Amino acid sequence: MQSSFRLTGRHVLAIVLAFFLTIIAANTVFITFAVKSFPGEQEKKSYLQGLAFNDHLKAQKAQAALGWTAEIASTKLADARAELDLYFASSTATPIVNLEVTGVLARLADDDNDHSITFEQVTAGRYRAIVDGVEPGVWRLDATAKNQRGDVFALEKRLTLE
Repeated sequence: MQSSFRLTGRHVLAIVLAFFLTIIAANTVFITFAVKSFPGEQEKKSYLQGLAFNDHLKAQKAQAALGWTAEIASTKLADARAELDLYFASSTATPIVNLEVTGVLARLADDDNDHSITFEQVTAGRYRAIVDGVEPGVWRLDATAKNQRGDVFALEKRLTLE
């Protein structure tokens, strides 16, 4: 018994088009889910920030001229409450006092859990912030310290809270 089906050029064309349409549909679905879950832009208005990059370099140079150092002195996390201590010192290792220190504690890939924080001086050079609603994990701390003369020191550190 012989089959009457014959493979023609139209059949091959239909098979090739169906194959590529399937690939394109799958890619469209994956790209849509990827962009909806994380659009790839963590900083808002990144193009405008790029235009102001020279100003950022000037600020970094001014900060380096201050000679200050800053470090995370300690971190504690208990019952969704984080305690962060920063330590600021001058170029001569003298603690820096009377700074106005503010910042943001942020998740690396999620802007929904950002916490604005204000640090209070607890001892010479040591500043503390207590933040509620913090879960364990990796965080980014962006802090800015200003003295009474208007000098600014920016600190960006990644930390793990456990």
